[in-house]
Amino acid sequence: MTRIKRDSIAYLVIVGFSILMLTWGIPTYTPAYPGYGASPALVSNVAVGIMLFMACLSLLRIGVALYMNKPIPAEEREFPEDLEEGSSFTQVGRVKLYHLANIMIPSVLLLLVIDYIGYMLTAFAFLMVIQHVIGSRKWFQSVVLSIILTGVLYIVMRYGFGVPVPGPQIF
Repeated sequence: MTRIKRDSIAYLVIVGFSILMLTWGIPTYTPAYPGYGASPALVSNVAVGIMLFMACLSLLRIGVALYMNKPIPAEEREFPEDLEEGSSFTQVGRVKLYHLANIMIPSVLLLLVIDYIGYMLTAFAFLMVIQHVIGSRKWFQSVVLSIILTGVLYIVMRYGFGVPVPGPQIF
């Protein structure tokens, strides 16, 4: 599989996930707008909208290049192992589906279980999984960091912004 095909698949997955989040995930898990200030969904809608826009731009770039039969430089078209020795290929911009799945699957699971086991347990488990995925193997450090981050985010969301966190509450 060439780099163009693999990147196109990854961009399509990002587009699909972004559309899912904008149409279902964010509206479902965002509390009702209280009528003053900014909407609780503003930041997440903007972030997902930017992800969707950038993925669509990348797909458009690839589509236009293929449609107009413009030659795509080998560094952008092939993986380093497919090129001759001594090429100037860098890893910047290369999409790895395995790494994308390692982040997307825990994120989707977070959305699915947060209503059943609550924010505190879900956020703790999510942070532990993400730290393991990115390579942290120090369990004590991961547990302490997950507890601190979960607590700080809970306090900031609940008492700082006054936004109720989803799911059953421990406290």
